[in-house]
Formats: sequence, C-alpha cells, structure tokens
Amino acid sequence: MRYVFYITDNGVTAYNGQASGQNVSESFEWNDVALLDAYLSTMPENAEADVILDLVDEDLYFEWAPKVHTWEKGAIAERRKQRIHQDTIALSEVHWTNTTQTSEDGRKEELILSATVTDTFNVSSFLQSLEEAQIILKSIHSKAFLLEEYFNKKVRPYLKLGRQDLKKPFLLVTRQTENTYRQTFFYNGELRLSRLVEIDKSFEDFESISQALIDETKMAITYVYNQKIVPFNSPIGYVFLDGEQRMLDAILAMCQEEGLIRSTWEEDEYFVGTANFRKITPDGLNCQREYSPCYSMQAAVDFVFSNRPKGFYRNDYVKKINLLTSGQKIFIAVNILIFLSGLYYVLITGVDTLLSWQKQAMLEQKIQQHESEKKRLQEMVKLQDDAQQIKASVEFSEAILTLKVNRLISFDVNALSQVFSNHSNIQLSTIKWKTIDRFDSRRNQIDIKAWVFPFYETYHDPVMWVDAFVAELKTLQGVEMVQLQKEPLNRQLGQALSINSKMGEVDALPFTVTLRVKDVQPK
Repeated sequence: MRYVFYITDNGVTAYNGQASGQNVSESFEWNDVALLDAYLSTMPENAEADVILDLVDEDLYFEWAPKVHTWEKGAIAERRKQRIHQDTIALSEVHWTNTTQTSEDGRKEELILSATVTDTFNVSSFLQSLEEAQIILKSIHSKAFLLEEYFNKKVRPYLKLGRQDLKKPFLLVTRQTENTYRQTFFYNGELRLSRLVEIDKSFEDFESISQALIDETKMAITYVYNQKIVPFNSPIGYVFLDGEQRMLDAILAMCQEEGLIRSTWEEDEYFVGTANFRKITPDGLNCQREYSPCYSMQAAVDFVFSNRPKGFYRNDYVKKINLLTSGQKIFIAVNILIFLSGLYYVLITGVDTLLSWQKQAMLEQKIQQHESEKKRLQEMVKLQDDAQQIKASVEFSEAILTLKVNRLISFDVNALSQVFSNHSNIQLSTIKWKTIDRFDSRRNQIDIKAWVFPFYETYHDPVMWVDAFVAELKTLQGVEMVQLQKEPLNRQLGQALSINSKMGEVDALPFTVTLRVKDVQPK
C-alpha cells in the first residue's frame, strides 16, 4: 500500500493510493500532533510512502564552479553539502546541473545547485515520526523539481512543445490552492528559480485574483532581469497551469495588456501556453474526481503515484531504505539469474535429449530399411550360392552377350559395319555367308557385292575408293583373306548403272569382294 504525504508550512495532507471517495486524503495541521501520530499508527506494516515538500523556506542557490571530471563530482558535492549543513537545516542537497559555460577569462565552468530546507522542527519531527512508525520512506521530493519533471513528462507533450522550445527561457506559473501560486523559471531547459506566491485572501472575485497574479508575475520577471539570468528585455515565454478554466481563458490577454508579452518580440523567440490540470491527467487519483479541487498539489500527488519519480532530498533513513531496496533487488536479480541459468541448462539438456531420441529413432529406421533391403536382395540373387557360382554366372552372361553381338562369326560384325560407314562412296548390294568344305568345317566365307559411285566416265577415283575399302577390310580382326573378285575396271561405259543415293540419280560401278574368316571358337 502506497501513501504520499504533502507537506506545507501549514501542515500535512496524507493521500492513500488504494482508498476511494472521501477517504483518499486526510489533512492535519502541525498542531494536531496526536491525530497525526494516530494516523501513522494505523498504517500497515508494509506501507510505502513518499514525501513532497512545498515550503517557503526552501532555498535554491546556483553558482558556477570549475568544470571537473565525472568521477570527481561526487566528492566535491559531498564536501559542499557538509559545509552548508547546519543545525538549522533539516535537509540539504548539492547537485551538478550539467549546464556549462566558458567564463570571460576562458575557464570552463559548470553550474552547481545547492538546495536547503530550513528546519522549523515540524519537518524533521515528521520525518522522525515516519521512521519510528517503521514506514518505508521511498523518496523525499522537492515541489520545485517535481514540477520540472511533471512539466517534461506531462505538460510538454500536452502542449506539443519541441526540444528547441525547452531551451528558450520561460516562466511556469502553477496554482497551488485557491490563493497560492508557485512561479518556476526555466533557462536552457534547467530550473533556475522557484518561489511561492500568496494572493491576499481578501481578493475573492475573479478580476482581483487575476490582476494580483499578473502583478506577482511582473515582479518575478523583473527579478530575472535584475539578476542577469537573461539579458534585459529579452523574450520570455509563459505557461500557466490551473484547475479552473475561466482563469486560463483570460490570462494570456491580460499578459499582453500588462506588457508581459511585448509586441516587439519575434514569435519564434518565445512560446506561451495554458493547460488545465484535469485535462493533463484526467485519470489521476485526485483529478479524476469531478467535485474535488485539482490544482498542482493534487496533480503532483497523482504524478508520484503513477510515475514514481526519483526523489530529490535524502536523509539517513531514506538512504538506509534505498540500500535495503537495492540489496533486495540485487538478491532478486541474482536469484532470477540463477533460475534462468538453471532453466537454460534444463532447456539445453532437454533439447540434447530430444535430439538424441530423434537420432536414435532415425538410426532404428535406417536399420529397418537396411534389413528390408537385405531381404529384398537375398530374394533377388538368392544368396545361398557362393561367390564362385556368382562369378561363373557373371562370366556366362558376358559370353552370351558377346554371342548376341558376334553371332556365329568370330570377328566383330560391328567393326565390319563401321567399315561401310567409313566409306561413303561404297554402297552395299548383297552379303552372303557360307561354310566351306564339310558341314562342321571351321572355315567360313563372306561374299560381298557392292557399288562404287559416283562414276563420271573415269576409273581413277572409283578404283582408289575400292582399294581403300579392301585395305580396311584386311585390318579387321579374325579375317584370314580378302580378295577383290570382280573389279570395276571394264572400260565399256555401258557397264555403268544409275543408282539412288543421297546425291540423286548417279552412275555407279559394281564390284565383288570375298572374305575368309576363322571359324567360331566354342564358348
């Protein structure tokens, strides 16, 4: 359960993040010590709390210091904090702002902030009461710097301001209560001035309150010029935040009438805007209630509940809580890391086991396929025969294939066919095969009748072609004798005949060749 304690100079307002209706907040004056202690005693043991300080006696002091290395800033800030800490100071902080400049003598400088809260006994006493009640105090916020973060996270997107707009000087005016306002000045995106302004409670009408606010705004701008934070009469922007729309509707026109917005300024040098807290955070714990006020007090509390911003001030109790919280986070992170490591190990082991199962299943499947293939091959080749029988079967098959090609002639018939292919001028007419002598003789004779072409009334080329044909026949393996029985040498032209060839009707000469070949060997 989370709580937010809003501290002002008048007292404390406690906000319960889980309550509803009228129980959301409860206010106590500083004199109501017994009631406040009773309220703290009723809070749960595991309650977490944030504190927002909205006090007049909060001083912000800015000064330029020599620029140092990052690792040196912590020690310098701690020494400065020890110097400004006194018995009259309840809280103090020193922060480097990261805003730099080069001085007139060429030295690089960085702006450093010193913030103090004067001890009025009420603040320190209340913080001590929180510690005694063992309430987990998470953060102590400065209202000025909380408004800076609220503006960056909520107001800037609502007004659609760019990053370049934030570098321009502007005054943020927020309404705290019915007659209280806070003026916060920004320069180069950094908070440089913040002060509480209280309007006379006798001003009850709208016009009087608006005029008093404009007068206080003039005083703030005059102070900024006099302190030379910005050059005199340079453009300054304005942002007004309020919970009543009628105040916002007329405020910009009054700024122009009263000279806060000057006609001589260029429009791109400044910006102005107004926004209603209810519209900025319509879902806030307090601002969503229609009949309750919604000023910067309620909006800041809603912002702390929803966004959990980082605190500004730290005392010993807050440091102790943050240290324990950090240790708890580290312990949880280590446990999560150990859990994730174990989960990773289990996951990897599971994946390896699953892959092993898959590999084993694939191996068993391959073994079954191998066995099936083995059985199929056994049935095909009948593995009961030994290797010698298989070799004899192969040799017998090769002999049968040879007989299919060579038939009963022991030389290669394909080679004889190739001879005819090699001599395109020879055309086969007839071929006859016969056995010489007795029936079972081993001698065979092949008679070939063919034509030689073309014949153009000269015998030179045909004789040459036939001689080449006969010569190649003699080179065939298995041939014993090649004899040209009938030569194309008859000079009577009437012997020439016309044959059909690829060249058309041509004249050709007949001739006869006899081949004697060896008989076939037994297979």
